Amino acid sequence: MTLIRPLGSLLRDAGAVIVFVILWQLITVVFAVPAFLVPAPSAIAAALIANVGRVGGALWQTGAEAALGFVGGNLLGLALALLFARSRALERVGLPVAIALRSVPLIAIAPLLTIILGFGPVTIIVMAVLISFFPALVGGASGLRAPSAPALDLMRVLDAPERVRYARLRIPAALPFVFAAFKVTAPASVLAAMVAEWTAANSGLGYLIIDAGEQYRFPLMWAGIVAATALAVAAFIAASMLERRVISWPVESA
Repeated sequence: MTLIRPLGSLLRDAGAVIVFVILWQLITVVFAVPAFLVPAPSAIAAALIANVGRVGGALWQTGAEAALGFVGGNLLGLALALLFARSRALERVGLPVAIALRSVPLIAIAPLLTIILGFGPVTIIVMAVLISFFPALVGGASGLRAPSAPALDLMRVLDAPERVRYARLRIPAALPFVFAAFKVTAPASVLAAMVAEWTAANSGLGYLIIDAGEQYRFPLMWAGIVAATALAVAAFIAASMLERRVISWPVESA
């Protein structure tokens, strides 16, 4: 029974995608939609097959950069969350700075990072770090403060050391918040890497999409968009699967 439910959900989602693609193909053919607006899925598939090596290499590069940025950003965010949970004064000083960094649009940060860090993967990874750390910071700090007052009082009565309070109470309480942040930052890190590739790389999915558009190769451009979408969806699914493996207890929803 536990296997039938995920399989049924997978088939339902795959069916919805197939229906969407069929409708897309019919609309572009029946209404003769120009390729520079929206190419037909058949044209996109043909461009993907003809350029599978280029698209595959760009997919691998962007995926690796996004993954490194995701890991680095979440480690940074969780470390700051731990510090903020232990010190309200530090939180009052550091949180406004974090909010200010997160509020700057990605498209404005990318050229600045390129000037500071130069042309290459370091700039792209740092961009993904900047987009990933804030949800982990907020989720981690909120989760570490999630345990109820009676539970904390019980730990004090038992004279539990601080590390035991974190291991037995605060960290388990924070995990749902942390994985909620992971599911936000996993696809967002792909977007951040692609935006950085516009100004700091001559390869990757972000560069591929811009380059193909400038050459009026619109089916190839859309093949890059489809690959980027698939990568972001796969990142979200991976974060969700990891959450189900780690969190084995029921989580209350608001």
